[in-house]
Amino acid sequence: MASSNLPPELIAIITSMLDMETLKALRLTNHMLCAFATKSVFSTVSLYADDKGCEAFESVITHPQLKEHVHKVRLNTVEVDYEPHEDHDELELPLKWKELLLMLPKIPNLESVILRFDKNATIDDDYPEAPQSVDYRETIIQWLGTGLVSLERPLKELGIRNQQNVTPLSNDFQRILGTLSSLRLNVVHTYDDTCPGREFEREEVDEFHERILPSVWLKPTMGSLRKLSLYSNLYWGFYPKLSLEGIHFPNLQSLALGNFTFFEDQQLDWILSHSSTLEELYLDDCSILIQTRVLNSAFQLVKCPIPESRMKLKHPGQWGAHWYYQYPRRWNDYFASFGTGLPHLRRFAIGHNGAWDPHRYEVPFEKELDLVPALVRDRYMEFDGDLAPSQFRSPRSDPQGEHWPECDDEDREALKALYRKIKQQVDYGEFRVGGHKVVDLVEPHS
Repeated sequence: MASSNLPPELIAIITSMLDMETLKALRLTNHMLCAFATKSVFSTVSLYADDKGCEAFESVITHPQLKEHVHKVRLNTVEVDYEPHEDHDELELPLKWKELLLMLPKIPNLESVILRFDKNATIDDDYPEAPQSVDYRETIIQWLGTGLVSLERPLKELGIRNQQNVTPLSNDFQRILGTLSSLRLNVVHTYDDTCPGREFEREEVDEFHERILPSVWLKPTMGSLRKLSLYSNLYWGFYPKLSLEGIHFPNLQSLALGNFTFFEDQQLDWILSHSSTLEELYLDDCSILIQTRVLNSAFQLVKCPIPESRMKLKHPGQWGAHWYYQYPRRWNDYFASFGTGLPHLRRFAIGHNGAWDPHRYEVPFEKELDLVPALVRDRYMEFDGDLAPSQFRSPRSDPQGEHWPECDDEDREALKALYRKIKQQVDYGEFRVGGHKVVDLVEPHS
């Protein structure tokens, strides 16, 4: 069929779905197809730290025609992450970036910016040297903020992959947050695989989740945000604690949480408080803490979000005394609440994204739609402040435990009911996590 017989709108849709090699070949066919292919080829442009990458980026954003097609920019401080414990030198700042990031206002239709740092984070001599220092990350953030604050049209989407928890934001950058309709933030913390529990004791981890994340990142976006994706390479929500009090997004349509732990009804109620707008909900590797055990020490109690009045002190006056708390809710309670409390929900997923890789410290990014619905065993966990090397325990790490909830059937039926309620078609198939077969899900919809 001759391309001239197709409506232009259809040609635009078709070309937008083609891979890059096909689009480049299509540009060589005729003038009309070249025009459509060019729009798709240059709708997203990437900047890398090497000289060749900088030159290619500059050639596009300064071209009088090509820059008109650019809607999204990917800023890659690294093209491939360094492996943990790999020998490497500390990276030098790509000084050309300062000039290029200040040129972002030259892109008239820029809507989205994705910034990628390296996945390795470190802040002191106790850990191997990271490829990118805190100063490196802070300088990039400052340059980017200066460029984005001068855009003629406010930025709509911002994503930061591997944002280290101690990287401060410039005043310009914080102003940008107030215009966003989409924020995707992957947070990385220093990580020692020989003693993972040690990370939760670090002051900067507490500071980030308790103050910086809600006050610096989330509050400025409340008035405009429609999509929010928050992931961390550590469990978060309970320990380190996060208070969502005073945080509400009146226009929120999509919410994705990764590695989040639920331990009280207030967190469920916070999600339900967005009932008038929320259409998509993704719970990636999220767990319900069925019980918590916090040592009777000021060090742990000050980090615990549950007041002592709601916990029980066991073995008082003895060595090993601890505060004990049980949370009675199960996922079937949550699924039922989502079904009744989120009337606009049209897409829901809970499970374990295949992009997680704890051995390589990989955290999923822009992978919400890849989350395969599954009732994984680790959907229930417990916290024990006296455990080492990790305070979080699950049926996978403690398969012989007799205290784990026996509610697979209830969870499965509640999830089936939720999918029927929101009319979502789900193809489940077989799903495995770390070699352990997960709980089977519902039959595929006919």
